[in-house]
Amino acid sequence: MFGTSGRHERGALETIVSTYERPLLVYVTRITGNASIAEDIVQEVFIKLSGQWRGPMEPGPQISAWLYKVAHNGAIDALRRERRRGALHQAHAEEVGETVPPSEGQGRSPLPFEAQRVREALDTLSERERALVVLKVYEERSYKEIAEIAGLSVGNVGFILHTAMKKLAASLEKGGADDVR
Repeated sequence: MFGTSGRHERGALETIVSTYERPLLVYVTRITGNASIAEDIVQEVFIKLSGQWRGPMEPGPQISAWLYKVAHNGAIDALRRERRRGALHQAHAEEVGETVPPSEGQGRSPLPFEAQRVREALDTLSERERALVVLKVYEERSYKEIAEIAGLSVGNVGFILHTAMKKLAASLEKGGADDVR
């Protein structure tokens, strides 16, 4: 019944996965700071693609924007869950009189000093700001593409990015001043 068409669709999905899996993993890892969480999110993105995508199953700007939007939303949701989980864990630790280092259990691998400073500066941003900065700086997306992915106007993207970059610069400058010997 679905013989040739099913094989064609499977082949098309495999092409999409091979084209976008790595860039999506990098994007989501940069937002979440956790490769394991990123893998789960990207896997969910492709599951949603196979069940929800109604356009042509071929690489291009439409499917790329859709994939990044779904990955973006998944990453933001994961950050919110992680923040809630961290707050609950911290509250429990305070109840029993323990101290919990903020990075415990986040699954981040050690980074070189400069990369760690950038990661810490990114962590000072809101989820939305962080995601937009990653799209602009690391993914080199245009404001229009970012607007489509994030569901914002181009003007709003520009404003948020401007504010976020000022925060990043201040955070990195502050960190750099502390490191002077």
